Amino acid sequence: MVESRGVSRGIEWVLDARSVPVRLVVLVALAAGCLLLLTRTTAAVDWVIGLVSVVLTVGAVRWPLATSLATTGVLVLGFEFGHTGPLVAKVAAAIALTELTARHSGWRPLLGAGALAGAYLLHTGDGAAATGYRAVVMAGLPLLIGTLLRTARENAEHARQQARELSQRRESEVAAARALERTAIARELHDLIAHHVSSTVLRVAVARHAQPDAPPEVLEVLDDIHASGKSTLVDLRKLVTVLRDPNGNDESFLVPADLPEAVTAAVDRTRRLGVRVDSDVAADITTVDALTGLTLLRLTQEGLANTVKHAGLAAKAELAITVSDAAVDFVLRDHISDATPPDKSPPGVGLIGLRERVEVLGGTLSAESTGDGWQLTAHLPIGSRDPR
Repeated sequence: MVESRGVSRGIEWVLDARSVPVRLVVLVALAAGCLLLLTRTTAAVDWVIGLVSVVLTVGAVRWPLATSLATTGVLVLGFEFGHTGPLVAKVAAAIALTELTARHSGWRPLLGAGALAGAYLLHTGDGAAATGYRAVVMAGLPLLIGTLLRTARENAEHARQQARELSQRRESEVAAARALERTAIARELHDLIAHHVSSTVLRVAVARHAQPDAPPEVLEVLDDIHASGKSTLVDLRKLVTVLRDPNGNDESFLVPADLPEAVTAAVDRTRRLGVRVDSDVAADITTVDALTGLTLLRLTQEGLANTVKHAGLAAKAELAITVSDAAVDFVLRDHISDATPPDKSPPGVGLIGLRERVEVLGGTLSAESTGDGWQLTAHLPIGSRDPR
């Protein structure tokens, strides 16, 4: 298989216009060697006929039939006016006919072969039998070689076409399978998870109104659960829409202009749990595109969730998001309190998802221990920003 591909590529390169300079240099060198070394009484006319016939073969790339007829005409001149046997012109005419046959089928190669055979038949020097044999061989052999070359090119092109069709069919099958999978996930999200979240939001609302005299701390928790549930339902509806129509442009999880508010909301929710969070978010964060903005929000949410989970409610955290001409940088560092018991829960997949999000944007993500806590760092290149 590899050898056949190499042969096909070699044939295509030889017949391609890019090989003309190399072929011309090689043929001129061979012609000069033939005239200098293989003939004894070479005259100026022999040099002219030989080199002209070689140069004419260059035209076979664009005008194969005309080139074949022209080299045949030069061969006739060589027979009539040359002082030595026009060996170079014979080879040039054979090469031109070979290229004509390799590029075309039908009447064109037959016309070129008939003209070349006629040139040999007109030059009757060694008897009729020898002349006829020479005409058949010198016209028939280029036809045979050219036909083999054309067949090899056509087979290679057919194989490439089949490979393209197979690749397109596989891509279509994969796309269809992904569409079915997305639809199934969207259906489960809508029918199962959204149903339970909606039920939870409703029950919390009922509890809130049923206990108007409850302690303020309880009412605050209920209000927070209710607001978070409603926000989750909105995100679920958006996610279902995106899963069903990933190419749609009407639905977005986050508008860049709303990013500061969304980040602030995530920070406030963490503060209400007791974690001290110092936040420093750049004012021009709204200049990032929607995908980068969503990634920054998910970094904030997942990072703060890990702080609560691993550092504890008595921890302290610093969040910094900066935007420069070169990149958007995200840094979240937490400090574990001495009163916080060690977290023995198994690791989740949150960081894996964050790393995938960042890598899609061409950025980098690191999460490492700082001695008294952890630091989450993300670097997103400027290419992910909105050019406005």
